[in-house]
Parts: sequence; structure tokens; C-alpha cells
Amino acid sequence: MSNSLNRVIKQFFSPEYILLFIAGSIALSVIGNQVSTVLSNSIGSTTPSAIIITIVAVLILLLWAWTIAKLSNKSIPATDLGKAPPDRHLGLILLVSKDEPCRTAIQYHLPDLKYCWLICSTQTLSITRQIQAEFPGVNIPEPWVINDIYDPIEFNEAVRKIYEKLPPRLTVEDVIADFTGMTAQGSVGMVLVSRFFPTVKFQYTPATSVNGEMRSLPPIGITIV
Repeated sequence: MSNSLNRVIKQFFSPEYILLFIAGSIALSVIGNQVSTVLSNSIGSTTPSAIIITIVAVLILLLWAWTIAKLSNKSIPATDLGKAPPDRHLGLILLVSKDEPCRTAIQYHLPDLKYCWLICSTQTLSITRQIQAEFPGVNIPEPWVINDIYDPIEFNEAVRKIYEKLPPRLTVEDVIADFTGMTAQGSVGMVLVSRFFPTVKFQYTPATSVNGEMRSLPPIGITIV
């Protein structure tokens, strides 16, 4: 929700919204004064009454912010990329660069998703911790930290070892690999795992520009021939 609120604030203070923001602020100020007068006349102007009025005003503001955030989340236009979405899987492997693509990929596979492996660098380790905390219902093992993000072999070994040591009753076909994040070398290393596991499934989480900011779209299935 905090990301959505940040987007709303940026839009309000952008050149195309600033006049609307000023006009809206003036209107809200006038309305607020009138409402305050009505409430004061109704319940009095003592200190307890002022506290009640303040609490009501804060609750209304929080409700407004929550509503705007929800509407902002739904503002991504439909985009036809000509690719079918992947089937929902029990397992997911992610290359972690930013939190939003990872969050989008995980949410897409819910509620089927049971396991998620995060491959990251030392610079993005904090993001993987955040993702772990956001999805307590998904089994997310200790992140796999890559030492050289420009070495496709290291990425390949990381992904290959994940597939080699899957939990019981989980097959290679149950786990899909998303090669969106990190470096191009990381994507290459992940895709090359198909040399060892020909039936592995891949996906990509694309993005589109919304009001000048990149927003993630639902994943698309990728077939490696």
C-alpha cells in the first residue's frame, strides 16, 4: 500500500495535477471548516469534543488514502503481449532485483504456490528478506546469494541445485523459473538449466509504463525449444 500512496502523492504534485491538488485542498479546507463548526455546535467545543473531532477526521483521511491506493493498484491498463500466461505452479524460482516484479510473480501463482526460491546478490539480499516477510504462507528457503552477477555459470549451478534438491513429492514440472530479474548473464544461466532438465518451465514478468512509472504485468509463459 505504501508504494501506491507514493505514486498518488507524486501524481498530485506533478505539473498536470498541481492545480487540481490546490483546488481540491481549498475545497476540502472550506468543507472541513464547515463540518468542524457543525460538529462543535452538535457535541460542544470542549477538549474531549475536540479530540473526538480530530480522531474522526484522521479516520476519514486514512479511509480516503486506502481507497486511493486501491484505485491506483487497479489503474494498470490491459496489455496484450500475444503470449499466454503460464499455468499456476507449486514452486517458483526468482532472480531478485526489485521487489515489485517478484511480488507480482508470487501473487500470480497464489494460492497454489507452496515453495519459492530467491536468487539474489549481496545488494538485493534485503529485498529478499522483505519478500520472505510479506508471504509467510509460502515456504521460502534461505536466499541463494550470487557472488559474481556477471557469471552465467554460477547462476546455472544455483538453479540446477535447486531442481536437484526439490522437496519430496515436488517434480521438476511443478516448479517454474522466472528469468526477469538481475543481469542478462543471470537470465542466460537460468535458461541453460534446460540442458539438464528438458521439461523445466519458464516465465517472464513484463512491465509497462503507467504515468511515467514502470509497473509489472502478469507473467507470460516462455517456451525454450
